[in-house]
Amino acid sequence: MKVHIKKIESYDFDEIYKFIEKLQLKEVLKDKKKILLKPNLLGAFPPERAVTTNPVVVDVMITYLKKMGKEIILGDSPGGSTSVKLVWERTGMKQLAEQHNIPLVNFKTGGIINQRANTLKFPITNYIWEADAVINLCKYKTHSLMSYTGAVKNLYGLIPGLKKSDYHKEHPDHTKFAKVISGLYSLVKDRIAINIMDGIVGMEGEGPSAGDPRNFGVMFASRSASALDFVASSMMGFQPDKLEYILPSLEIDKLKESEIEISEEWKNFKFHKVKIKKIGLYIKILAYSPKILKDVFKKHFNYYPDFNDKCRKCYICVESCPMQVMELKEGDTHPIINYDKCIKCMCCHEMCPYQAIFVHKSFLAKFIIK
Repeated sequence: MKVHIKKIESYDFDEIYKFIEKLQLKEVLKDKKKILLKPNLLGAFPPERAVTTNPVVVDVMITYLKKMGKEIILGDSPGGSTSVKLVWERTGMKQLAEQHNIPLVNFKTGGIINQRANTLKFPITNYIWEADAVINLCKYKTHSLMSYTGAVKNLYGLIPGLKKSDYHKEHPDHTKFAKVISGLYSLVKDRIAINIMDGIVGMEGEGPSAGDPRNFGVMFASRSASALDFVASSMMGFQPDKLEYILPSLEIDKLKESEIEISEEWKNFKFHKVKIKKIGLYIKILAYSPKILKDVFKKHFNYYPDFNDKCRKCYICVESCPMQVMELKEGDTHPIINYDKCIKCMCCHEMCPYQAIFVHKSFLAKFIIK
């Protein structure tokens, strides 16, 4: 399975278009008429924050498909309770839809089809089943809970609305949540014609929304989301087998690591000192230490969401909390969190459009989580 990688250092329309042309999508999409474009539209963030798929990448894809005579639908289901209209405007999608005269859809509308993977049931937007093919336009980022987010994780947006928060509630740690991500992938992977990742300016640190933009200067593409993520996460500095949903997703695609192809220039390439979560050390300590050491470790390893002075009391975090353990009272400078019931899913941190929520860490957590 080929993973295409191209060095593109800025959002130059022509350079990105050349990259898309070389993917030979005419053959892949020759029998497909209606194409659903699924970018990462996590929330109401402007492109320079590097939270969402850059509109230039989406513009290139729309332009390319229109030249092929395809019917195009652009859509997503942003997380939490953020106004979808605000998301469309701030991410640049509203302007693109108007410019190209294509429908811009919210996955909360259009109905759902329930699908089951093992013991998990997923309400998946009907738009993915009505389209002849889906193009996954993901973003290259770190992630506070899952460490890394890319092609496979971007498909989580196919679950409409706040139902996404319910899975965080029911599967609160990264190991359990990884099964949710890979389970969903098993149901929708055959609908995805191509996965294209915007890594020109990605994110490091407290992703997927409160981290720092970083110019990685690359774009990725592959027919397999799992193969793309295996390569891209490795280049970021992760060990893919420690990310929990990467290898299961490869198994779903019936791929082995040895079957993933990249050009010679990118083999063994690593970006310099990416700010990533050192999840591997935490797992090893809990897996191989005696009980008394595990208990000490758990006692002193602590992290939780907290507020800084940027809070504007917009109420988005309160409504996005799957456990409903946040409350904003009159006179408070920010919502108050009931930490006894908080599951540390970081949905509030993920959805805050003002970077008003940060991850407070104990001394040990600061050492483990970079």
